[in-house]
Amino acid sequence: MMIRVYLVLLCSCMARGKIGYFWHITDIHYDPKYSSQGNTDSMCWNIRTDIDTGGIRPARRVAGIFGNYTCDSPWALIESAVHAMKSNRPEEGTEFVLWTGDAVTHNSEMSEELRLQSMKNLTDLLSHTFSSQFVFPALGHEDIGLNFSQIASLWKHWLPSEALQTFEKSGYYTIEQKLKKYRIISLNTNLWLNPVTGVDNRVSQHHQNQRTGASAVNDNTDDPHGQWEWFDQILASALEKKEKVYIVGHTPPGVDERASGASLLQDSHNRRYLQLVQRYASIIGGQFYGHWHSDTFRIIYHEGVPVSWIMMAPSITPGRPNFPNNPGLRLYKFETTSGKILDYTQWYLDLQEANAKGRASWQEEYSLLSYYDLKDVNAMNLHDLAGRFIKTNDNAFSRYYAANTVFLPREVAHRTGCGGALSGTCARQHWCSVTRVNPGPYSDCISLNAFALAEACSPTPRFYIALHVVSALCCLLLSR
Repeated sequence: MMIRVYLVLLCSCMARGKIGYFWHITDIHYDPKYSSQGNTDSMCWNIRTDIDTGGIRPARRVAGIFGNYTCDSPWALIESAVHAMKSNRPEEGTEFVLWTGDAVTHNSEMSEELRLQSMKNLTDLLSHTFSSQFVFPALGHEDIGLNFSQIASLWKHWLPSEALQTFEKSGYYTIEQKLKKYRIISLNTNLWLNPVTGVDNRVSQHHQNQRTGASAVNDNTDDPHGQWEWFDQILASALEKKEKVYIVGHTPPGVDERASGASLLQDSHNRRYLQLVQRYASIIGGQFYGHWHSDTFRIIYHEGVPVSWIMMAPSITPGRPNFPNNPGLRLYKFETTSGKILDYTQWYLDLQEANAKGRASWQEEYSLLSYYDLKDVNAMNLHDLAGRFIKTNDNAFSRYYAANTVFLPREVAHRTGCGGALSGTCARQHWCSVTRVNPGPYSDCISLNAFALAEACSPTPRFYIALHVVSALCCLLLSR
């Protein structure tokens, strides 16, 4: 079985089909109360302070037009991002847009009416901008103040009836591109979150509200809203139909690479996710997530061999407590007939420059293959890239770390998890998070000498040589 999986993963030299593109946007965190005259210590709202004379004055530290590294997104930033997506459409055309959640502000005090209106405004903006493309959204944990049916009514023009049926009940859906032989599975990762944090308690309360409403469904600890059973069935069907699958969601498995040990999925759900990916790795063309706000990736292994990858796109919002980024957008290049990911281009906004000039000039940051000197997008190559993080004679980690914060200015970068210093400890922390997607093995990795662990746990060079020989033979056979 495993040999067959490896052959499917390695034999990638078949004739290339039609090229297409799709955008991935995530973690917009739109705050309708944002003010460019707001206090950066108070969510960038228009807060003023009294003076002895009875007059008022603006708070001394004010926010910028396009946002602030400590606050959620203003409308001006969001408009500029969507305009950049529209202006930089490739000639071959944009097939669709992935929108992976946390559309609205972190502020838990925002009324349901204002949150719904915020979601409507964002939906309208994307609908008008991409009038001839579908947007495939996923729910983030900040989007749970609204029930599924309310959001479904906003997104019904993007989702076919079959997808709406499961989304209205449970917040997840699948879309089959029958003519192009690939499928999108949009998960509701809120159902798998660890119930110990405040955010996740709100998620649990939301699920309780769902159960008592018209769209009530069975919700149990082992399989909330039946998502695991559904997910497995969809993957099994895709395998039978020989479809390539894109898995899309908000909160990925694993831990935050900038905050040692921080994870959100319950351990049991984290393990179950990895088991399904390992089982169906041969048909999974990519996994696309947000949530951490950073530019990073993860590798999933089976019996020590890299079999699948996860890409986390950086957020549009620059603000995240202690771990800011410049705003980012991502454009994927793929083969429409097979679903194979060929490359991506990361776009970004220099927030300080935009605020200083009063004009948002989004620009290309890098392309995956050229930036990291990769030949192809696959789990094996990304595994090799991660291994370069902990080699002292390789600059791969310094390049990755710059991308991880979306080219954050040096004077701001000290707020990130490594303190702005590219030490060996920092590199090992990121390497462990990329290659250990279960919290337990991640903790073990951090506690041990990662350099020694890399030698002990990674497949040997001889093993890779054998795989490449098999790949060459496979390609030779396919070319006949």
